[in-house]
Amino acid sequence: MSSPMAERPRRAFVHVGAPKTGTTYLQGVLWRNKAALLDAGAHVLGENRNDHYRAGHDLRDIPFDPADPRVDWTGAWDIMCRLAAASPAPTVVVSDEHLASLSDEQVRRAVDGLAPREVHVIYASRALGGLLPSEWQEYVKHGSKFDYETWARKVLTTPRKGPGRWFWSVHDPVGVVTRWSSQVPLDRIHVITMPPPSAGPDELWHRFAGVLGVDPAVATDFDVAGNVSLGWAETEVLRRVNQSLPEGFPRWHHIALTRDLLAVKVLGAASSRGRPQLPDELEEIVQRRSRKAMKGLAASGCEVVGDVAELASPPRSGATRSEPTAEELLDTSVRAIAGLLVNQAQRRDERRHTEPGMRERLQALPRLRRLRGTMLAWEERSSVVAAVRRRVAMTRPDPDQDGATK
Repeated sequence: MSSPMAERPRRAFVHVGAPKTGTTYLQGVLWRNKAALLDAGAHVLGENRNDHYRAGHDLRDIPFDPADPRVDWTGAWDIMCRLAAASPAPTVVVSDEHLASLSDEQVRRAVDGLAPREVHVIYASRALGGLLPSEWQEYVKHGSKFDYETWARKVLTTPRKGPGRWFWSVHDPVGVVTRWSSQVPLDRIHVITMPPPSAGPDELWHRFAGVLGVDPAVATDFDVAGNVSLGWAETEVLRRVNQSLPEGFPRWHHIALTRDLLAVKVLGAASSRGRPQLPDELEEIVQRRSRKAMKGLAASGCEVVGDVAELASPPRSGATRSEPTAEELLDTSVRAIAGLLVNQAQRRDERRHTEPGMRERLQALPRLRRLRGTMLAWEERSSVVAAVRRRVAMTRPDPDQDGATK
């Protein structure tokens, strides 16, 4: 008798983003509940989320720098596809919020690689008015030097170059659906609208699990970290740090130190409130683009999970908040310096506890080398002795031959 799991259609769900739509939260729920989801028939492929990012880098044709200390991602998408083919689960899941940007050719490679599984695409979208300040701080985390108004103006008025090119490649829902629908039927493209805060913290997971076809209650561990949000003052301090870093500062150092350490662990630990506001002419562009996206998505033919109306950007109300004061920026900078000092002190303490053992092992290396040299010398000497003995044996009379003396 075949198992119920084997009777279900074999599908592959590719969660393509978009960034800043709860992807970090959803990925955390997927990984924290991986075993339970597998029992329910949904296999989150790989060992950790970095496997998905490496596969996404490979799929997006991002060249690997040999000087980069991270694991080489060349061929990682092919490995992910082999895992999908080998999995006995009816459903496999891959999640990388950058995959919304794939070109037509990259989409074809993605779908072909997952064949013969039935490919489904999950894409989440949110209101543009709230998305812009969130994405600006994310750009700053990754090294951008633009202030908010300059960055937003470039995004909204020059969508085909500069920061606008990347932004709209992942945040134009109609464009994303169009590219993926070149290889995936529209009824297999699922667009989740970001629920309002009033819907509860787990509503996004409920919508996501519903698309996967699993009971949301299967996931019981929601102790996951979201993407840390920074206040206006913290983001502005980080932006000025980016301006002060030397040219050619390696990207992997920026990721590990500027983003993960300074932005997330230090500045994000006690971030202030407040977010920047757009001037009136850019607010009008936001409203116009929001209406266009809602109309285009509703007419696209894909499945919308939620309500298209949740993508509306409410008009700005009330007085706009002024930029952070010099005193706020100074306080934030001092807190950042203090946080970095505490982090370095902790690292020194850790090294102090681990270095004695390392020092002993290093001190033992010369003795090991001398021992190895002695062993090699004896081995060589014994081979010479053995060779001499063999030559002597060749010239010695064979006692078993005729005429030999006994």
